[in-house]
Amino acid sequence: MYDVEPQHAIGLFAALIALPLAVLAVRRSRTHRQQPGTVQIACVLMAMTGVLHLALIPQHLATDPLTSVLFLFNGVAFLALAVAVTWRWWRLSAAALLVATILGYLFYVDFRLEGPDQAGLATKVIEFAALGMVLVPVPNERPMRDRPWYWALLASGLPALMLVSGTGVWIEALAHPDARHVHAGATLQSTNAVPSTSQQDAATKLYEQTAAAIAPYQDWRQAWAAGYRPAGSTDMPSTHWFNHAYEKGPVLDPNHPQGLVYANTHHGPVLMGAMFQMQRIGEFGPDAGGPLTAWHQHENICFSPIGLEFSLMTPYSTCPFGAIDVTAPAMLHVWIVDNPKGGPFAIDIDPAVVAAIDRT
Repeated sequence: MYDVEPQHAIGLFAALIALPLAVLAVRRSRTHRQQPGTVQIACVLMAMTGVLHLALIPQHLATDPLTSVLFLFNGVAFLALAVAVTWRWWRLSAAALLVATILGYLFYVDFRLEGPDQAGLATKVIEFAALGMVLVPVPNERPMRDRPWYWALLASGLPALMLVSGTGVWIEALAHPDARHVHAGATLQSTNAVPSTSQQDAATKLYEQTAAAIAPYQDWRQAWAAGYRPAGSTDMPSTHWFNHAYEKGPVLDPNHPQGLVYANTHHGPVLMGAMFQMQRIGEFGPDAGGPLTAWHQHENICFSPIGLEFSLMTPYSTCPFGAIDVTAPAMLHVWIVDNPKGGPFAIDIDPAVVAAIDRT
């Protein structure tokens, strides 16, 4: 569901570089070696998220100085706490900073100051792990670990924080999806952000050639005669029809698309578009149209006892209990019907369009 924002990728690289360096620093520090293992792990994780925040400053400095200041504060504070493990208020300060940072990200996402992406979610995973390590009691420690209310707060507060954060990001992503990401659980091919003139021309050419080639299949009987067969239930609003003779290519031939998409209406199948599909998972096809014709790969397709269904794709990437989680090869749709919310190459067709076709 989430791609890595290009300007955030540097943060992930910095965190990965910081990991072995932080581990080495902790192992070489006599002060840190005297601390419990949970504290040492927390210091490594806080060093990682601190470096990650600092690495993001140059990318935001010109466009968002306030966020840059917050990143600077977070980065310096996390690195300082990763060092000052003997400070009396270390646990309280570390826990407070981690909780504030997690909630701050949720605020940014839910108020649409920043979109959710893999870099942000990875950072939160690191911070949740660090928070767990900070809160775990250690032998011979004086504080309030013996008090029942502490254990009740630890047992309920941390899972609740994880649930609120994950659900908040999930709801925001589903409520305000990318125009091309109308179908949850799809990973989009990375392309340039703005199409060039040549890419616009290539996308137009692909659309026109595909629309002309599949025009005879407006009559579903012609599609059947050509070897296309429904690949799913025809009781759904729409169904993909596949032609197994074209499975091995050519990859992006308008005259031989691997699939067709029909709306299942009360007056019979109505052609809505074509679908091109790669042979292997993890490989994207030729993308002459840049961001206009980016391929997508559906992940978290859940086969369950009640039939095939697409997972809601939570930030935890889970399918319903008892379902088998699979991934489909990358594909590219070309919609020949008007699809105002996503365009002619969108991942999915607007359900309102399908409903309107059924009413005609």
